[in-house]
Amino acid sequence: MINLSACYSPSLLKSGGRRSKEQLAELLDAINEILKGEDGAITIRHLFYRVVTLGLVPKTESAYKCLTKHLGKWRRAELIRLEAFADNTRWKYGRRRFNGLDDALEETVRTYRKNLWRDQPYYVEIWVEKDAIASIVVDEAEGFGVPTFVCRGFASLSSLHEAARTFRWQEHLGKQVVVAYIGDHDPSGIYIDRKARETLAEDFDVEVEFERIAVTPDQIAQHNLPTRPAKHGDSRARDWQGGCVEVDAMPPAELRQVICEAITEPRQPRKKLCGKLSVLCAYQTPNELAGSHRGPANARNALPYRRARAKGGCYLDEN
Repeated sequence: MINLSACYSPSLLKSGGRRSKEQLAELLDAINEILKGEDGAITIRHLFYRVVTLGLVPKTESAYKCLTKHLGKWRRAELIRLEAFADNTRWKYGRRRFNGLDDALEETVRTYRKNLWRDQPYYVEIWVEKDAIASIVVDEAEGFGVPTFVCRGFASLSSLHEAARTFRWQEHLGKQVVVAYIGDHDPSGIYIDRKARETLAEDFDVEVEFERIAVTPDQIAQHNLPTRPAKHGDSRARDWQGGCVEVDAMPPAELRQVICEAITEPRQPRKKLCGKLSVLCAYQTPNELAGSHRGPANARNALPYRRARAKGGCYLDEN
């Protein structure tokens, strides 16, 4: 049994309206077990939905706030790793500065990524409804050279104008633009991508293929995702049937798999998006590209590359 005495006063470890010592220890054990199965940091909201699914906490906003307080105590007591969670809502602004040309060149070599889509017939972006899952999406999509855009609900006219400029240029280069969309399954969530597509077409004369890859009714049933009633204040909820599911409820591993498949799996009538795309090249530096088309050994162990190989895709010509 984990010793929680360092986190709580004796009065808070008693039963009677509060969680008992045993219940808190059970919750902490379950959380650490969940975190062991993750490749990187997740959001606290993601974790909340996972423990809700396990029946350890109720699906209420007060339960979420309570969980956040417990996590703060446990992280300060080093019972949970501080780096286990990501906060995508707070940013630090400012340009990177260098200590001379050599320092700048070293950074260029370190951050260089080959454009995997230069010779592909498609230009692909992933759009996400909310910040909460952005770190997971970016982590997965970056390995394939696919940019991620966070809509934060309905995309603003300014952001869609910028997107239209990008899409027009890609069409000028002869590419078909495809947006893979990830959002909530609720009356407004299922309309966000539709509204973006309509605005791009009507206001900016840009036709874009949007493909919703999460959350879908099939995924809700397959993963037994927790549902909630439609919000009473949502004007689109009048004809809504069934429960609503937030994208935060998707297990991160499943979300990564969905993203990977959206980029690499065949889609009819489209061909496989990546074609002969070599995921390996995303990890090569200029020196490594000059030395060998195969790249360094450690790049071949990169997570997206391992997944592509495991799925049997032709992402690297080894002949």
